[in-house]
Amino acid sequence: MNPMRNSGRVFTLSRFAIYFEMVAQAGSIRQAANVLNVSPSAVNRQILAVEQEMGTLLFHRHSTGLSLTSAGELLLATIRGGKRDFEAFQTRLSALSGLHGGLVTMAVVEAVSDRFIPDILSEISKDYPRVEFSVKTMDFKSIWQSVSRNEVDFGISLLDSEKSSRRVRVVSTLQAPIGFVVRPDHPLAAWKETRLTHVLGSRLIVPDATLAVGAAIREGLLTQNVEIKPAFSCNRIVSIKALVRSGLGVALLTQADVIDEEKSGELCFVRITQSDIKPLCFALTHNTQRQLSAAAHATLDLISRNFHALSMADAASSHPDTMP
Repeated sequence: MNPMRNSGRVFTLSRFAIYFEMVAQAGSIRQAANVLNVSPSAVNRQILAVEQEMGTLLFHRHSTGLSLTSAGELLLATIRGGKRDFEAFQTRLSALSGLHGGLVTMAVVEAVSDRFIPDILSEISKDYPRVEFSVKTMDFKSIWQSVSRNEVDFGISLLDSEKSSRRVRVVSTLQAPIGFVVRPDHPLAAWKETRLTHVLGSRLIVPDATLAVGAAIREGLLTQNVEIKPAFSCNRIVSIKALVRSGLGVALLTQADVIDEEKSGELCFVRITQSDIKPLCFALTHNTQRQLSAAAHATLDLISRNFHALSMADAASSHPDTMP
């Protein structure tokens, strides 16, 4: 036979590979052709052509059928190995594109883990029903560290909570003013803004300093030289809102903490004017070295669009009447 020509020819995933594997399995060209629903001569031509091109026999021909030569056994193992590798590639590609499953991971502060993120996931799951989502509620410093170490697809934390990193990209931000949260039947509910001093005689519910909003409130009060004596302090946003619903007082929180309660009319948010209590700035971040799946990209984009929409709504309502 002629020596091998065109050594770069790829046999795996080709018609020859299909014919060759079936003949090896059946031990007969005729039986293989019947299974493949092609003519025996077409199968035989493929095998003879490759044997000639490779310069070696792939089958021993017997009166009772065919059996693989050593070269044939090696080629069969190579073809089957190539098939397994290609199938594994397809599986990983499907997971990467988010079409057939996969996992989207995120680390978020409690302010958005209660209702904002579930609403986002409810919408994104319609397009990616087989994707699993993992939501980890962390303190703001741990979130920046987790994103920086490439442990999650993205995070929602505070913009100024950690030193910037080249690996961490801020995709979008949301300014969250701090104000009073009350029930709809509270006298403050009729107003959009009021001064801090207006509620100093009320029973106040405040987040403790372990929460970012609690730390910002205390810093602002110190700057203004204002002292408040809360009736309740709590380290859970959910618990603070529950106390407000029970009519136990007026809470100090960010507007982001009560996004959905405002929409439903369950609670009301009243801005604080003429105050040194600065708004919190939430940041949507991801690690630039992380390859995001289609589902993770879609989730990131949806959160970014919601941040933008909330910022626009906040800007539109930033000049209401103020209670004296």
